[in-house]
Amino acid sequence: MRQFRLVASFALAAALGACGGSGSSSGLSTSPGGTTQNPGGGTQPGATTVTLANLAFSPSSVTVAAGATVNWKWNDCTGGDGYGGGGATCIAHQIVFDDGSGFQSASQDQGTYARTFSSKGTFKYHCAIHGSAMSGEVIVQ
Repeated sequence: MRQFRLVASFALAAALGACGGSGSSSGLSTSPGGTTQNPGGGTQPGATTVTLANLAFSPSSVTVAAGATVNWKWNDCTGGDGYGGGGATCIAHQIVFDDGSGFQSASQDQGTYARTFSSKGTFKYHCAIHGSAMSGEVIVQ
């Protein structure tokens, strides 16, 4: 019986390892040009962060190297703890890129959005809810 438990434990560990292995469960999607986005997912480590607060992107312009990831973090809440908890009121935003690429975040009032830029250029974006008064750009060198 002891040997059966040991074998069963190893089988369970192997099955769990296969489920959580290096598969593509990151939530990232890739465009044909190699640009990736992580809609609503967590932030990407080592990336540049843009905060959405006070109806603005801060900073409104960032410069990154090709292959870099930019994280947008929603932080436009008032009351409560200021981060969406404890009775806070949060303002929804939706990031839409102006280049017609179709890259956009979900319309949300909390959370994050990440996009990796594989090619050089200037990528302008705005909030679909608040219009061009709330805009920014990513300059990829």
